[in-house]
Amino acid sequence: MITILTRSSPLFNLPINFTVNLCSEVKGRITLEGKPFANQKLERSLTYEEEEVDYVYTDENGCFSFSPKSIKSKLPGSILHEARVRIVIVVKYNDEYHVLWYGTQQSRKTDTEFAKRFLNLNAELTDEEITHRFDSPQSSLGHNIKSICRWT
Repeated sequence: MITILTRSSPLFNLPINFTVNLCSEVKGRITLEGKPFANQKLERSLTYEEEEVDYVYTDENGCFSFSPKSIKSKLPGSILHEARVRIVIVVKYNDEYHVLWYGTQQSRKTDTEFAKRFLNLNAELTDEEITHRFDSPQSSLGHNIKSICRWT
């Protein structure tokens, strides 16, 4: 006997809600030609089931922070579900968006390597956006993210 799963199947309507960590705490500093990029708006877009967007402003020293963000979801209870969270953090300058972070988290929990970098999201607006590759114990494939930030 073959059972075909549909969206109305009990497996897709589980009563259990799982916590999905969309993004851990983010802290950083933005400069423009070495000087603080003060009072500027940053946008963080987190996409899992739907897009969640929030904003913060840099202070007089160019520093900013975003609070951790998580949601409750039934999706991780499905055997067919792959947890992926798209994380984008940008700042606009001279009508151009500068990417501080563009990457995908492959789990419902924040990757430790993401969390480390999120606490040091320091950027110089004149730096070129590049692809960073880093390994992680939580991902056998590692990660590729795009950013103007630099980490040592």
